Amino acid sequence: MRTTLFSVLLFLICFLCQIANAQEGANLKFGKVTAADFTLRSPVVDSNTSAVVLADVGSSRIEGNNKGWFSLIHKRTTRIKILDKKGFDAGNVSIDLYVSPDGEEKLTDIKGITYNLENGSVQQTRLEAANIFKEKQSRRWTSRKFTFPNLREGSILEYTYTIESEFLFNLRPWEFQGAYPRLFTQYTVYIPEFFQYVFLSQGYVPLKNTKKDVFKSWSVSESSGTQATEHYSLSGYETQNTWSAADVPALKEEPFTSSLHNHNSKIDFQLSQYRFPNMPPKDIMGNWATASEQLLKHENFGAEITRPNYWLGDVVKDIVPAGAGNLEAVQAVYTYVRDHFTTTQSNGFYISEQTTLKDVYRKKSGTAAEINMLLIAMLKQRAITADPVLLSTRSHGWANPFYPLLDRYNYVICAARVDGKSYYLDATRPRLGFGRLPIECFNGPGFVVSAAPRNVNFEADSLREQKTTLLFLMNKEDGKGMEGSFSSTVGHFESYQIRDQLATKDMDAYFKETEKSYSFPMKFFDTQIDSLKKLDYPVTVRYKMSFDTGGEDMIYLNPMFGEAVKTNPFTSAERKYPVEMPFTMYQIFVLNMELPKGYEVEELPKSTRVMLNENEGMFEYIVSSSGGRLMLQSKIDIRKAVFQAEDYQTLRDFFGHIARKHSEQVVLKKIKQ
Repeated sequence: MRTTLFSVLLFLICFLCQIANAQEGANLKFGKVTAADFTLRSPVVDSNTSAVVLADVGSSRIEGNNKGWFSLIHKRTTRIKILDKKGFDAGNVSIDLYVSPDGEEKLTDIKGITYNLENGSVQQTRLEAANIFKEKQSRRWTSRKFTFPNLREGSILEYTYTIESEFLFNLRPWEFQGAYPRLFTQYTVYIPEFFQYVFLSQGYVPLKNTKKDVFKSWSVSESSGTQATEHYSLSGYETQNTWSAADVPALKEEPFTSSLHNHNSKIDFQLSQYRFPNMPPKDIMGNWATASEQLLKHENFGAEITRPNYWLGDVVKDIVPAGAGNLEAVQAVYTYVRDHFTTTQSNGFYISEQTTLKDVYRKKSGTAAEINMLLIAMLKQRAITADPVLLSTRSHGWANPFYPLLDRYNYVICAARVDGKSYYLDATRPRLGFGRLPIECFNGPGFVVSAAPRNVNFEADSLREQKTTLLFLMNKEDGKGMEGSFSSTVGHFESYQIRDQLATKDMDAYFKETEKSYSFPMKFFDTQIDSLKKLDYPVTVRYKMSFDTGGEDMIYLNPMFGEAVKTNPFTSAERKYPVEMPFTMYQIFVLNMELPKGYEVEELPKSTRVMLNENEGMFEYIVSSSGGRLMLQSKIDIRKAVFQAEDYQTLRDFFGHIARKHSEQVVLKKIKQ
């Protein structure tokens, strides 16, 4: 009875705290901070919290302007409490503003105050306008940045601003979750019936949503030079949507996460259509076909590969061997571009302003987009079907598979088609084999830009990384210690990593580091790495080894040697979003070891076989000893790369079992004479 009553009281306290937080946040008024606001009440604040968003309230509405059109008015007020020095980053604020040749968004009514509680009294330090700085982010974006003054542990920070924008496509998104807990967050948008937006929402935080339609009028005016100003009035329904959430926990990055951008609770908007009275609807967002058509005409994209580019004819002729077939030609051109050009920047899919492919070829360097577009142009000279493919890399977040939202892409590769088969190529990586893409490209939807556009998928589940490791050990002829041979054939991605390391490190240094990975002194000799220059083949690492067993009465030996899974990567008790491994895997380790002279097995780990969700994975650990030999086979088979949040505990238990089993030791006992 006592436990039940306590549970009810605890639930009521948490429920009332949530109501109080929601009410306080909804009534947020800039400049009204009291001593009571310095006391926190929330279940999402714990000892690891360095800052907390007390309230974050915003709105966006569309209003008539004096230029004969409409403007977006976005307002936001945010209040944050700093708990310790790790939270000082929350005092650095950046506000992004869109810029185009037609104008730029205007930031107005910006204010900031730092509040500190001193002897029970709230002291204010105001942000000075002179301390707000402008910084260019890119061709289309600038930002206004500032740092709160008089920042201390325990400070409350508050800022508010308004953005006036004539770019109706840039209806501001809203994040309901972030690096710090949010006690209350709310966003309201007011959209006239003349404008249709697509709402794109994501995340696992439940949002409270209210919606209502209100009939109203909008006034639009326009001045025509010296003539009188014309005034217009439109009436119709305005849809008011409000989303809110209370006591939202911080979003923390866990192992095997492609990008937190994919899992943050947020809502985004895309302008899709104008629908004015007595006028046919006008599509704004378009479709995949129109997006492809526009891109192919774009001077900094398709125009560079659709024009003749006759100057490349002799270049390609010199690269491709006489009599080569189409596939050989693709391989030759790809290899040439990969091995002769340096990538200066990876992000983005447009060719730089005032840059041509002829400039890229002459300099032998360019952005990733420029190098891959040059590859496409060169293949077209050979009359090979080659098209650009837009991707969003893993760290950038997912692209939308349903709408042609170009700002969701940040990378471009080449799709070459030969004899009915597509080969996806990225010539920006000097140690990447033909037909292989970097891991970060495997992030779901891709968009093939061509006269017949299509969507493709690059899923991590389609990748299989295999590794086979063999270790043979025997007694030295003099009976003092052990020696043997090690051979490990690794998958394509690990092969790429090894080649990448050895591009800046000599082989001796590489093997010295490998020696240190063992838990006891080890000496390598006859070291070699096969297929290091054969980029289309997996690398095989080989060496011979020797070590001293020590001669103690008891020897404790981990039979996995340096190949053990030492820790469980999944340490959190729970996880709210998917586990996103970069590939599926198959790893097998085989040990065949002669027992040290004068020793026998005292204790062996038990053999085991564990399944992951019936058929999604398997771990097998088989160990035995007979005839003076110790034999072990460890096999890890993970057959899918992405696991949903509901499978997290099962996956965590599975890897925990592997780590525990791989840490077990064989006990050897000296034979009494």
